[in-house]
Amino acid sequence: MEWAIAFVAAVAAALLSLETLGHIQRAGYRLSLGKKAAREQLRLALLALVWAALTAAAYAFEQSFDAEYALWLYLGVFSLSACLFTLCTWVRSKQHLKFTPRAVRLLCALFVIDFFLARLLTQIGAVIFESGKGAFVALFLVPLLTLPGAALARAFIYPLEALIFSRFVKRARRRLESMSGLVVIGVTGSYGKTSVKNMIAALLGERAYATPASYNTPMGVCKAISGMPEGVKYFICEMGAGRRGDIARLCSIVRPQIGVITGIAPQHLKTFKSLENIVATKGELIDSLPCKGIAVFNGYDDLCADMFKKCVLRRKFITGERSVSFSDVELDEEGSRFFLKAGGEERRCFLRLVGRHNIENFCLAMQTCLALGEDVNELCERASEIAPVPHRLEVLKTRGGITILDDGYNSNVRGAKAALDALSLFKGRKVVAAQGFAEAGKADEKLNTALGEQIACVADIVVLIGVKAEFLRRGLEKHAFPPERIYIESSLERAQKLFARILREGDVLLIENDMPENL
Repeated sequence: MEWAIAFVAAVAAALLSLETLGHIQRAGYRLSLGKKAAREQLRLALLALVWAALTAAAYAFEQSFDAEYALWLYLGVFSLSACLFTLCTWVRSKQHLKFTPRAVRLLCALFVIDFFLARLLTQIGAVIFESGKGAFVALFLVPLLTLPGAALARAFIYPLEALIFSRFVKRARRRLESMSGLVVIGVTGSYGKTSVKNMIAALLGERAYATPASYNTPMGVCKAISGMPEGVKYFICEMGAGRRGDIARLCSIVRPQIGVITGIAPQHLKTFKSLENIVATKGELIDSLPCKGIAVFNGYDDLCADMFKKCVLRRKFITGERSVSFSDVELDEEGSRFFLKAGGEERRCFLRLVGRHNIENFCLAMQTCLALGEDVNELCERASEIAPVPHRLEVLKTRGGITILDDGYNSNVRGAKAALDALSLFKGRKVVAAQGFAEAGKADEKLNTALGEQIACVADIVVLIGVKAEFLRRGLEKHAFPPERIYIESSLERAQKLFARILREGDVLLIENDMPENL
């Protein structure tokens, strides 16, 4: 009996752990789970209390009336409620656990550990009550197994994951080493990484291969390398980071010869803790370059300019007045027209991208290509071929005559300001849907309040979403933004229903949201 009960309890614990595993996965398989995970553990604790009451009632009924079926009926209720709780959590969640091979291995290890933990609890219950039926009383503790079980499972499979990762890294390095003459370009920064990476790839044409989408973690980069076609001359690798050492780890895999720093902003402060740590982490890319390597910096960013001054490499470049720069900008809904200054000459260019920040990104991509010896005229001709990056200030037109500026992938201080500047270029009523900065750490209130102030200067209607809404509202109030034009919604699903009611033909909607909740 105890074995059967332990098996059912282990299945239930594994189901209840899916949300916890999702938080662990999104934290890079670390146990820094955050407030959402804490709320999930609180809900599980409340579920444990409910099950404790039901267990006591079922056991008392069985003892009083010698009705053994009561405990087995409770076991059925226990199993059904565990499934319903998991289903409700899954439907409510904005981001689910992705069943990657690593996640499946973690889930399997979790089931094994939960089984032995449940078996231990049922054995203790049977001993205490001197009956196999006493094993039932341990079931109410199952919700409390989710976090310790997940922690033990993570530790249990760590050696296997380290071995698998090591094999991936070795395979990726062998692939890179086998491609004679391959030039590896590393791109990192607090913002603009994907845009600059894609611009460099577009300018270099078929000779270049870039990490797809936002593959910027060690495993993602290794997978990207495995899909690299033959005959490529340039490999452009996007490098993301959430902690000190992350960029250095990526550089140890791909060994870049060229490093591009797109910009520094107070992003992911929850994990970085300080702006100084962000600067140091991005600088790991420059520190990893060989003596004959090339470093390229965004001169339109003050912190990048400081990094340029401190860089000891002989071949270092920075965009701006003394190098690749731009002037006479004409911005509209179709894109950007400007004069590009490079090599002492000016050339008229057009980008199918909105916003001044995209011109800055383009200059950085141009500077990188020129450092590689590319012809400036050919590069300018390819400028109009650069396509917008999905969810990064992407312009979308709806059938109802509404224009959407989709900047929903990843919001940061510089990017949000650029998005609002771009919104101001459009005609019609301007609607901003904002969720705020998700990982601002101790600067959470300050940065989100400041964002609210910036929104107030541009928007006609504001839709605030999620837990940062109060901070954003304070910023709006500082600029006396009319309260009747402020809507506050708890989730994106509710906000989408609101859009259907308030938006009309000719409106421009800016979606300025940060992960993990994204349209």
